[in-house]
Amino acid sequence: MLFASIGGILGSGWLFGPLYAVQLAGPAALVAWLIGGAAVLVVALTYAELAASLPVNGGITRHALIAYGRTTGFLASLTSWLTFTVIVAAEVQAVMQYATIYWPSLTDQASDGTHPLTLLGFGVAAGLWVIFSIITWVGIRLFAHVNGILTWIKVGLILVVTIALYVLAFEWTLFDDVKEGGFAPDGWNGIFRALAYGGVIYAFTGFQHAAVAAGESRNPKRDIPIAVIGSIVICTVLYLAIQVAFIGAMREQEMPHGWAHLQFKGQVGPIAGLAMTLGVTWLFIVVFAGAIASPLGAGLINLGSSMRIVHGMSHDRYLPRRLGRVGRFHTPGLVLILSFPIGLFLFLPFPGWQDLVAFLASVVVVGYALGPLCVLALRRQMPDLERPFRLPIAHLVCPLAFIICGLLIYWSGWTIVWKLGVVLGGCTLLFTAAKIPQKQGIDIVASLWIWPFLGGLVMLTWLGGHGGAEVIPFGWDILCVAGWSLVSYAMARPLAISPEKARGYLEDIHAAKVEDAEIADFGG
Repeated sequence: MLFASIGGILGSGWLFGPLYAVQLAGPAALVAWLIGGAAVLVVALTYAELAASLPVNGGITRHALIAYGRTTGFLASLTSWLTFTVIVAAEVQAVMQYATIYWPSLTDQASDGTHPLTLLGFGVAAGLWVIFSIITWVGIRLFAHVNGILTWIKVGLILVVTIALYVLAFEWTLFDDVKEGGFAPDGWNGIFRALAYGGVIYAFTGFQHAAVAAGESRNPKRDIPIAVIGSIVICTVLYLAIQVAFIGAMREQEMPHGWAHLQFKGQVGPIAGLAMTLGVTWLFIVVFAGAIASPLGAGLINLGSSMRIVHGMSHDRYLPRRLGRVGRFHTPGLVLILSFPIGLFLFLPFPGWQDLVAFLASVVVVGYALGPLCVLALRRQMPDLERPFRLPIAHLVCPLAFIICGLLIYWSGWTIVWKLGVVLGGCTLLFTAAKIPQKQGIDIVASLWIWPFLGGLVMLTWLGGHGGAEVIPFGWDILCVAGWSLVSYAMARPLAISPEKARGYLEDIHAAKVEDAEIADFGG
């Protein structure tokens, strides 16, 4: 379980995050990594209680169903599926950008610094997605056994690269260079921007794999809290180490236009570009190997988890039941086929790795926001449920975690948040419109907090300074978003469904244990 979460976290984040975070925040990117790790850890603590007390496949998607009913459960399932699917797209994009080092015709250099795929690159990306799908369909059980080895390889690569940069070129010169703007050239605004648009929050996405697969753990009461919390702590240390090494290996003459315009000529892979700038060929080869191993492992884990989510969605009647049927290899092949065009479509509105992960950060945080709500709702609905890991001072931690989620969505910026509102709002409206004529219970009242919460965040982002109209000045915007998130949290708390209905949903999930066991090795 621990290795599933670490393997899911350590994808392409360490390959691109150090550059994009430092472009936005300068050396204060270190603060962004600390804040990002701490913020995700606070949210993860709620996941740890939920997964340890109710270890069901699907994790938060099922917890949201039990606590807040079918419409909220659909939103949780949609965000989880989108998260894992976008991660696969981001990992493919990462491989393509690093492959451009040898095959420049795969991507273009846009004026805004992004690297959209060329027609050839799009074809190669499609081929990579097909390979991911075939491995998931036929060989995911084998991959489950070798994932631990692949995770050790990824950790080893990160350590080798970090230590090499320390030994070969490390200096403290640029950590507080006044000429380059000092430690934080864009202040707190740059630090907060780096959380979403610098790839920091994305880099921690993956800790929830242990929670999603909680029903497959031999000892979930012990395993889930260790896996969820331990993976975040370990990866925070690794990310901080490589960010420090990246900044320390830079020289002033290599960045004549400051941190914001830092780039490596002819290199779309920043760590590889730094290695070549230093003239260390063997380190370049190690980084290039990491650019293959890390996205490959993370992509396969996330594609496997997305299949698990869809399997649960079909059982919970969000999707047709036939979509969740498993074939001879115990995987839902029809879902894999349908995911292929959807995954390729993601490359069109988000032409580069940075745009993909910024959108993903906002999507995944919506799912995160359900965790603190479900913890207190389930404590009221099922007070006698055994809780091996009980979140301390939950009545303070849960609203804090919800406020953090609201802020993280806001810091994604206007160009991302309005797309988030359109996608989630549109899909949820379609779901309710489709289910009402069928006279199925959709627990619409329990979901009424969702619309003002997301709508208010879209409006505040439009008025704020992260790509918006800048009507609300910096500082006040944070207070407004935090206040609105707290109001939305207070609005959602009393809307949880009745204990009787919650137990009914739980019994229905337990009745599907045999079906869940059919795909018990996805990404494990």
